[in-house]
Amino acid sequence: MFLLLPYKVDVQSSRKPFANYLVMVAMVAAFALQMTCPVEKVERFVLDGWSAVGLFGHMWLHVGYGHIIGNLVFLWVFGNAVCSKLGNILYLHVYIGAGLLAGIVHLLFDDRMAVGASGAIFGIIGTYLLLYPFNSIKCLFWFLAYVRRFSIAGFWIILLWVVLNVIGAISGYTGGAAYFAHIGGFVGGNILTIILLKSKLVKRDSMDDAIVRSIKI
Repeated sequence: MFLLLPYKVDVQSSRKPFANYLVMVAMVAAFALQMTCPVEKVERFVLDGWSAVGLFGHMWLHVGYGHIIGNLVFLWVFGNAVCSKLGNILYLHVYIGAGLLAGIVHLLFDDRMAVGASGAIFGIIGTYLLLYPFNSIKCLFWFLAYVRRFSIAGFWIILLWVVLNVIGAISGYTGGAAYFAHIGGFVGGNILTIILLKSKLVKRDSMDDAIVRSIKI
């Protein structure tokens, strides 16, 4: 068994990420409904062709418990930090916007049906990368009986995830993952964040950087 899981980021925040909490609750509620509703009622929310309902609905559905738990972990680790920085309203716009762009890219390059919040979450990871590129991320590495915890600058671990997704998309081996949706969401998150930074709706300051904070301390 191989596992590389982030569990904490070195980011200071002064605002409660209520919008991220709301997204997580909505994901769990949608999953509960998905598990109890008839299949035919759920199918219309699956990303399968150019449907507005599917484009929006797919990011709230999941294929199983492992799928949603993994997405909730990533959303907790990165979403809380990003939401605290952007504020609740802007965060919702970025999350949903990245999810929609992820769905569009998937439809353009992959003809398989898709569900899951991974594209939207990759958008949040893309936002995190631009806001906190060198702040450390604490990760858990697990391979067979070998378990280790380590910290690494966000730039490197996120770059690794992006490269793996690009390789997966190019190779054509999906393994059940929607690589193009991940890439689309990541790029979408980057684009939306650049717009927010350029328009001054979001401002970075020196205290956003862990390196600067450590020097001042």
